[in-house]
Amino acid sequence: QLKAEVAKEVANARRKQHLSSLQYYCALNALQYRKRVAMMEPMLGYTQGQINFFKKGAEMFSKRMDSFLSSVSDMVQSIQGELDVEAEKMRVSQQDLIAVNESVYTPDSDVTSPVINRNLIQKAGYLNLRNKTGLVTTTWERLYFFTQGGNLMCQPRGAVAGGLIQDLDNCSVMAVDCEDRRYCFQITTPTGKAGITLQAESKKEYEEWICAINNISRQIYLTDNPE
Repeated sequence: QLKAEVAKEVANARRKQHLSSLQYYCALNALQYRKRVAMMEPMLGYTQGQINFFKKGAEMFSKRMDSFLSSVSDMVQSIQGELDVEAEKMRVSQQDLIAVNESVYTPDSDVTSPVINRNLIQKAGYLNLRNKTGLVTTTWERLYFFTQGGNLMCQPRGAVAGGLIQDLDNCSVMAVDCEDRRYCFQITTPTGKAGITLQAESKKEYEEWICAINNISRQIYLTDNPE
């Protein structure tokens, strides 16, 4: 009987050891699994997050890039269309310039007997204006001049309207010699003070400007019949 009890205790001890061993090995396996998962889960989460981030960025970039490329393409087509129109206008202008008579470029194309209108009460065109830059030095500037009533107006480059240069009422005008330039004339104020000095491009323009300013100075522009 004693032997049977001892054998029973040994069997119980072995069973407990066996159960304890199984629990221990199970715990070791679970710990090993948790160690692997603990390392993999953060890496997997980080990788998945990076994938989603770049995927979202690619989608947003793709949409913005498509819109940007579309707008740039439309802009390029619009500019190309404008360039084509301007090129066609330039081509037509070149053809017109080629077709004009060469006399247009010659200031005194009819030197012998230019037809001069001495009854003008209005005049417009380009003249060279003398400006003093020092005691003995001067410069000449090409500007667009026109008469308006009893005034001589000037419109500088880039200006949208002309400005008053000289009140011509009761002024006098006379031809003057200016260094190596020809066709120059000077406008003198009613008080006798020398005004501005101008240069015309041709003898015809020179004569007509002097006549027109004389007529305006005598207020002929106020009459119905300038002649």
